[in-house]
Amino acid sequence: MSLRLILFFLALAVSVQAQTTPDVCARILIGLGQDSVTWQATPCVGFGGYVVLGQENGTGNFLALDTTNDNGIIINNPNENTWNYQVGMLCNGVLTNISTIVSNQRPITPNLTSVSIVNGTPVVSWNPSPSPEVIGYQVYKEIPYGSNFFFPYPNNNSIVSGTSFTDLTATSLLARYSIIAVSPCNKSLLGIGEAEDGTTGPHTSMIVQGKVDTCNQTITLSWNAYENWEDGIQAYEIRLNRNGTGFVPVDTVPNMVTSYTYNNAQDNDVLVFQIRALEQNKINYAQSNNLSFNVVVNRPMDYLYITNLSVTLDNEIEINWEWDTDVDYSSGEMFNGIDTNNMNSRLALPVIGSAVNGFQDNNVEPYRNSYYYNIQTIDACNQKVSSGFSRTIYLEVEALEEFKNKISWTGNNLKYGTVQDYWVYKIINGGPQRIAILPNTDTSYIDVLDITNEHEAENCYFVIANIALNFPNGLKRFAQSQSNKGCAVQSSNIHLPNAVSPSGENTHFRPVIVFSRSIYNYSMNIYDRYGQLIFETNDQFKAWDGSKDGQPLKMGVYVYVIRFQAPNLEWIERKGTVMLVR
Repeated sequence: MSLRLILFFLALAVSVQAQTTPDVCARILIGLGQDSVTWQATPCVGFGGYVVLGQENGTGNFLALDTTNDNGIIINNPNENTWNYQVGMLCNGVLTNISTIVSNQRPITPNLTSVSIVNGTPVVSWNPSPSPEVIGYQVYKEIPYGSNFFFPYPNNNSIVSGTSFTDLTATSLLARYSIIAVSPCNKSLLGIGEAEDGTTGPHTSMIVQGKVDTCNQTITLSWNAYENWEDGIQAYEIRLNRNGTGFVPVDTVPNMVTSYTYNNAQDNDVLVFQIRALEQNKINYAQSNNLSFNVVVNRPMDYLYITNLSVTLDNEIEINWEWDTDVDYSSGEMFNGIDTNNMNSRLALPVIGSAVNGFQDNNVEPYRNSYYYNIQTIDACNQKVSSGFSRTIYLEVEALEEFKNKISWTGNNLKYGTVQDYWVYKIINGGPQRIAILPNTDTSYIDVLDITNEHEAENCYFVIANIALNFPNGLKRFAQSQSNKGCAVQSSNIHLPNAVSPSGENTHFRPVIVFSRSIYNYSMNIYDRYGQLIFETNDQFKAWDGSKDGQPLKMGVYVYVIRFQAPNLEWIERKGTVMLVR
């Protein structure tokens, strides 16, 4: 190849290399009414300048706006309208190497999706920009919070290439952020929340705060409203991690509500709360910081039950109760009385003691009345808990005619108790013996006495109620509640013969007395028909043999007068005549 041909190809290569297409950037200078158009290129052979072409609002042909030898130009745009630009070269008087079309508008800034607190740090997230020229995003932060002054963050040159930013240098979790999409030639300052930014405006992190009400066992939460989702907030979701079991939703509140009261704070719980703002019409949320509580609340008495109430044979009342001992106890008191509207303090309970308790009350007369009992406690928050009223079983015995005793008693006496059956006891030979088992529907019993047994003149009884207790907290107990002891004395019954025959079968005259033990101050006098006393005795077992002072009396009619006191101390007198037969 000749030297001339070689030089031709080298010149051609240089000429081709020089004829590059300009790499153009255009941006509007907000507030100045001007556009800045800049480019980079290598001038061609026969370079005569750069020609700037423009098209306003995307309509019409591109027109030559200016020619310059510089690599940039300022073009007036007083209304800050949309302009598309191209730049070409004049090479040997011919317009060539025309660039691609670029716009003076900023690339589309996407909406923020959320500002959340993650692991104690604000995290800003957004959708990717649809503008292909975007090379990243500039984060802006309001400094100070609430001032409406936004600055590139953490500095002017920080560009985020992804779609999230973690604010590792944040000194406060409460912060407001926005972003702008950045292209190689468009790095102007952010217009906060303007339509031209393509964004709905800055978003604020949510900070939840709260306090514990130790007496009511509640936690009140409050938080700042989330802001600037395009369609707004659907609701706020309250999430709870209880004792390390993981976050779960416990409730939601409407989008206008920024407070919540949690009503189940238990002593020694470790509770961590988090609020999620749920975006309207989207599966998207922003979450708050985690708010932790090592709960120390008042421990109220969860249960207080009377488990039995019995009368002893010594006429004392034994009361048993169970109560919650895991409690911030202040004081307690036992009340009793024969009327629920007129109860008296019986026993101070200054300490909580054990879970199972008992007390024997000897300052009572349970053979006269039923006694009601109620136990009340007060905790550290002055909250009162009551056992409710329970009462003793009151038993009465009535001596009936025909030598029968009727035993009657009051029914079920324990709160939360159901009587299964009744056992009726009788004191026989100094000890109790069960004489009947009755269904729970019966509250009386007739005891037929043995008239041949003098000891049956006076009898004492009591009943035991077998009671199943089912308390509201699921506690189950069985109780045998005993009544007072009730007694009855049968009146004696006197049978008198109408004749006496010392030499016949009925040799002596005296009354036949049934239950003679039940009469007192007995006397019997015998008179002749002239009223002369011929016999007297105070011994109910001593008889008249038809004589006076050992001398037999004549056959005839004689008058007797018998006097005695009944069990109720009433004087009874019997008069009549008896025929003495020889």
